[in-house]
Amino acid sequence: MKFSESDIQKIYDNASKYLAFMELDALFGRSTENSVYRKRAISLLNLTSNSSVLEIACGIGYNFKIVQSYLKGKGHYVAIDISSNSLAIANGKVKYNNWTNMELINTSITRYNPRIKFDAILCTYALTIVPDYKKTIDKMHDLLAPNGRIAIIGMKLSKRYPYKIFNFLLEKISISARIDYRREVIPYIASKFKIDHYESIFMDFYYILSGTHKNQ
Repeated sequence: MKFSESDIQKIYDNASKYLAFMELDALFGRSTENSVYRKRAISLLNLTSNSSVLEIACGIGYNFKIVQSYLKGKGHYVAIDISSNSLAIANGKVKYNNWTNMELINTSITRYNPRIKFDAILCTYALTIVPDYKKTIDKMHDLLAPNGRIAIIGMKLSKRYPYKIFNFLLEKISISARIDYRREVIPYIASKFKIDHYESIFMDFYYILSGTHKNQ
């Protein structure tokens, strides 16, 4: 499957109008801002109040509260997404909480060219969706500062019985969300980064990983 950036943008602009779906998904994938998986992944970034953080494909801001619990309203937190409707909701959370250390940018990671490198880069549930996952991972590598850390929550097909019998159904259901489970995401990340934490979660359909530059 191959989808354009405009196609993905349209899907998630529309999805942002129906947030009840995400709350329903929380019963299964634990994907909302109270997710134990998000908390675990973000803890692996080793954030402090001075950290600079880049979040790729932030959506409506489910990671914001967790990241800010480490930043304490300080540091520098940039969150980008191609869906303007999703960012409008995310911006409402920023204003409500008065997070003055945040910058929201409506763009794709492949077109984002900041003048700085980041101490931490976060990407959750997106590398099976973004139009070009290899360019996204390449950009993560380019924008990570020396001694910086990445943390990723990814989606994958299960290799464990009996869960893997649901792989075919999962793929069929996920077409409408433009999720491509057959991408070789983990091997490509491993070619760019030194992975120091990997765990399979939620019936083997998700994973959490973190790492650093290979030369560290």
